[in-house]
Amino acid sequence: MPRLTIKNLKTQEEQVFNLPQDAITIGRTSACDLELPDTGVSRKHSEIVREGDDYFLIDLKSGNGTFLNGKKIRPIEKHLLRVGDVIKIENYEIHFALAEESTDKPIEEDTDTDIIEVKMIKKVLKALNKDAAPSLEVLNGVAEGKKILFTDDLQEVDIGRDPKCKLFIDEVVISRHHAKLIRKWGGIVLVDLGSRNGCYVNNEKVQEKLLRDGDKLMLGTIKFLYRNPQDINVEAIGQEISRKKREAALKEAELMEIQQKKKEEEEARAKEDAEKAAQDQVEEEEERKKAAEEAAQKEAQSAAPSQGLPEQPIPSDGTAPSPGLPAEGLSLTEKILIGVGVLVFLLALIAVISILMK
Repeated sequence: MPRLTIKNLKTQEEQVFNLPQDAITIGRTSACDLELPDTGVSRKHSEIVREGDDYFLIDLKSGNGTFLNGKKIRPIEKHLLRVGDVIKIENYEIHFALAEESTDKPIEEDTDTDIIEVKMIKKVLKALNKDAAPSLEVLNGVAEGKKILFTDDLQEVDIGRDPKCKLFIDEVVISRHHAKLIRKWGGIVLVDLGSRNGCYVNNEKVQEKLLRDGDKLMLGTIKFLYRNPQDINVEAIGQEISRKKREAALKEAELMEIQQKKKEEEEARAKEDAEKAAQDQVEEEEERKKAAEEAAQKEAQSAAPSQGLPEQPIPSDGTAPSPGLPAEGLSLTEKILIGVGVLVFLLALIAVISILMK
């Protein structure tokens, strides 16, 4: 929607209006959408009308006229408005801009680099002579490379196969008087003159069309390129740069997040592998110890004597101990019993011998 900033040149007061309607009337009475209380302003002085995405300023046959960027416009004739245009009506200046239509969109602040880039664009445009006249260039056919410049003194250019045409194109697909370009509505307008093969702007057939910078025209099969440096919107270019930079920053942040996540996963996997390797080493060490202990036990068992009796020590004189009897370790009672037994045995032996001798 239009954003109109009205400045009173006498009091220096400013008011800002965002008006969504398709027709905005400007005048001295309260019935107008924009009231300018000045005797030099007509009751219905001028109006701003919308056609598609374009806005036009029309002077309604006012008494003192309407000025657009310092030039007085013709009454009842449309003049294209661009961002930054200044309308002057008596002691009032109206600055034309476009407001954001959606309030849901977050406010985006321009960074220092954005401002620098826009300033650089402005310098480049100035170096390329931004105020250069609009032009129409033939892109193919026998007239390829031919260009018409719309200087301030040139109001109309006719295009056709007739040699008398300002832009003469000797092609069978071009009618003798195919089309004309007229300076009106604050720009250059293409008008079809009843041609046989028609006029197209950006692949759309038209009868009358206000041209914008970069439009591609086609008359029959002949292609043209229209350029108008005055249509270049530096603010829009700056916004597009900011948008592209934000998109690139978001993509870079997403990529960094993915890389960081991948790095964390790799570190977690490496840590898990290290812990598993350490655990395997501990288990292997325990199995080794257990196997060593089992081997030692088996070796000890194989080295022990087959009887359950303890092994008898060998005397120092080399004689073997009596079988079945331990050499040491007998208690006193055991020694007495052994002695009594031996004595009884000897007595019995003597008795047997004495009987045999009788």
